Amino acid sequence: MLKNNFFLKNIFFISFFLSTYSTANEIDNFVENYFDAFNNSDSIKFHDKFHNPFIRIINGEKKLISDNKWFDFKALNSTDWSYSSILDYEKFLETDNEAILKINYGRHNSEGSIYNSGDSYMVLTKINNKWGISTYIAPSIPTEGI
Repeated sequence: MLKNNFFLKNIFFISFFLSTYSTANEIDNFVENYFDAFNNSDSIKFHDKFHNPFIRIINGEKKLISDNKWFDFKALNSTDWSYSSILDYEKFLETDNEAILKINYGRHNSEGSIYNSGDSYMVLTKINNKWGISTYIAPSIPTEGI
């Protein structure tokens, strides 16, 4: 009986660990793909990262976004912006279907120097087996493209 309990407990912990590990990898991949789509100005892939409608709060302005193409990459690309990078990344919550992230990002110019940085917060949800942003919050962000 003790061996069975030990075996069952180990199976439970291994399953829990693998489930959490799998979710972590999915979330990490989501963030990486989000930045890849943004940096490549791939409007279709970028906008596909959002579950519409989603809530966007930028510089204190709240907006419910239903539009599938709300970000203007032409406006962003008309500046000296070259790419954005993740400077720091933290997960506050991580379940099989939800995650809350804080991403400290940097916007780089054509020389590779960071000309702007800030924090953004994302609430991710997994709907129909697809991760997407349900809420995006940025207390201070450049507004090129928005």
